Amino acid sequence: MKMKLVAAAISLVVSTAFAAADSTNANNSTNTSATTSNTSTTLSSDMDKLSYSIGADLGRNFKKQGIDISPSAMAKGLQDGMSGGQLQLTDDQMKDVLNKFQKDLMTKRNAEFTKKADENKAKGDAFLNQNKTKDGVVALPSGLQYKPLETGKGAKPGKDDTVTVEYTGKLIDGQVFDSTEKSGKPAEFKVSQVIPGWTEVLQLMPAGSTWEVYLPPSLAYGPRGIGGAIGPNETLIFKIHLISVKKSSDANG
Repeated sequence: MKMKLVAAAISLVVSTAFAAADSTNANNSTNTSATTSNTSTTLSSDMDKLSYSIGADLGRNFKKQGIDISPSAMAKGLQDGMSGGQLQLTDDQMKDVLNKFQKDLMTKRNAEFTKKADENKAKGDAFLNQNKTKDGVVALPSGLQYKPLETGKGAKPGKDDTVTVEYTGKLIDGQVFDSTEKSGKPAEFKVSQVIPGWTEVLQLMPAGSTWEVYLPPSLAYGPRGIGGAIGPNETLIFKIHLISVKKSSDANG
């Protein structure tokens, strides 16, 4: 992992330098036109376009990730490296710089992640503490909460049974992160093969029921999350309609 990060850092330095070098060259070229505060480079060849595209994409990513770099220093490093001449830093010095960059970046990312996890946990706890006082909400010792919207009359599934469901999942701020509506068809899976909160609540639901379910992080995706909309320590809300239950005994014959 360490070497991959160092290699990635090197790749970023080299790739971003292409755009910076193009800009530097453009300043001395007749193929430039000045605007109010930016220099526009004429991209006349496929190489120009490729170099610019790499630089622009990496530049946006650097900005998004809060990574500060010097395009002019990158351009100089690229030019020195390609010329085969004397570099301003030794290989050992560059390795030390990149290792420090990696360490500092990981420290920063870990701090940001921990802060986000703590914030999500606090918001989720506050939500669940208030939610359990609402009419119709049932709070279980595990931390799971649910509110029956419609109660069916079918069988309740066991851990080894297979269920067919329709559902919508959202965060406590109302953002929808998943729904069977997107696929246009119900989902089918074994009760034991989903997150702990689902496994617990499905065994309480008679087929035909529709419940709103509230899951603390410990019953969902925990302190790591899964990326995207579901960050660390997210409390999740699901509206679940249990369509049918296929008993494991039926499946076995």
